[in-house]
Amino acid sequence: MFDDLRGFIQALDERGELKRIEGAHWDLEIGPISYIVAEHRGPGLLFDNIKGYPKGYRVATNIFHTELGQKLGFGLPENLDKVETIQWWRDKWAAYKTTPPLEVESGPVMENTMTDEEVDILKFPVPKWHELDGGRYIGTGVVTITRDPDEGWLNCGTYRVMVHDAKTLGFYVSPGKHARIMREKYWSRGEKCPVVMSFGGDPLLFGMSITPLPWGVSEFDMAGYLKGKSVEVIVGKYTGLPIPATAEIAIEGFSPPPDVDSRPEGPFGEWTGYYASGTREEPVVQIKSIYYRNNPILHGEPPEKAFLDIWFPYYNAAYLWDGLEKAGMHGIKGVWVHGPGNRVVAVISIKQQHLGHAKQVGDMAAGIMIGGACTGRYVIVVDDDIDPANLNEVVWAVSTRVNPETAIDISRGYLTSPLDPMIPPEKRKANDFTTAKVIINACRPYHWRDQFPKVNTMSDDLRQKTMNKWSHIIE
Repeated sequence: MFDDLRGFIQALDERGELKRIEGAHWDLEIGPISYIVAEHRGPGLLFDNIKGYPKGYRVATNIFHTELGQKLGFGLPENLDKVETIQWWRDKWAAYKTTPPLEVESGPVMENTMTDEEVDILKFPVPKWHELDGGRYIGTGVVTITRDPDEGWLNCGTYRVMVHDAKTLGFYVSPGKHARIMREKYWSRGEKCPVVMSFGGDPLLFGMSITPLPWGVSEFDMAGYLKGKSVEVIVGKYTGLPIPATAEIAIEGFSPPPDVDSRPEGPFGEWTGYYASGTREEPVVQIKSIYYRNNPILHGEPPEKAFLDIWFPYYNAAYLWDGLEKAGMHGIKGVWVHGPGNRVVAVISIKQQHLGHAKQVGDMAAGIMIGGACTGRYVIVVDDDIDPANLNEVVWAVSTRVNPETAIDISRGYLTSPLDPMIPPEKRKANDFTTAKVIINACRPYHWRDQFPKVNTMSDDLRQKTMNKWSHIIE
């Protein structure tokens, strides 16, 4: 595994998974180039000689947009297929042992410092990613670090961060997210919320930052456990929060209560494929200090419609699988989550064991898949002959094993977020961010499953016989 972004980028380069681009502009060139490469499932990108900035002030994008990139960066074994990665994560989570961060005196991120009046976040080539974005967003590949003031545990989350000016950042966090709960505790006391943000660094820590771990479990501890060693951090002089020692760029700052300082934030092209939340008054972070490495690399991870299905859902799918089994659901053979953010379309493969089994699993899954925009909006239960990670097979099952009159249920009142494009204006105005879920039973009807028409597929024996004789043509 890698301790910093540079080692990871070098590994991609050595495997032919990186392309260097010189001379692009931060304003609607880096973003569109990244989008087009993503459409074609291309390699990671490293931009240098960015217009208006010194050589060496770089931006890395698309670095997790291949299966290899995610497996390398997040520590997944390279030989596993998709559903096997979910089982791998479940096994890891079951054996989890807290591995707290290790405090060190210094690290590469401390090579350069700006404090107080020197602070200028626009020293770095922050892109404007999408045409309708309300500004430049430095927080796409970001790890935002906060501490719960009551319980003392540390949270790392990836939230969107807009640049308002040289010393002020936007701090958008969706309802229900851990950082939002933490900062509101500070504000309820009339206090500013201490914040550290890291814009490029340890790829595994970023991977944990986009992982919805349970309340009270620190992403630092999980990253250390997966690495087999503690993540090295430097205690911030102003906030007392840990700063990842190998970060490329990091800030310390404070988020005041919104009635003290909040500013119009957005719109921003989000992972749903829409500018859904518009422009709203949102909290800010007032930057106290900036730390950065020589020749820093800003990690850009802009959400795009082009690669809605790019992420491995090992976090969502594994938690769903575990939650179903802990709730007593048996016969679960595989779980995958498709769609934007790999959180919208949950597919559970089961071996049916009794009447009502598929409906029971679907209803339970809808209740487990909560938190964040559109999460678990569609829950599909399929037979065990369907690979839940293969969307073509799933669509085939829905097309041929679903009676729309009896096999589709709608359940209402689940939490979503302002990023959900289907929140109507009147509900948005009332801050009513709730949604319905669709539960689809795409299994053969249990009571006559043995009479269901046989599947037109090749036997394993015939497949092997054909491959043995004709592999020189087929492969």
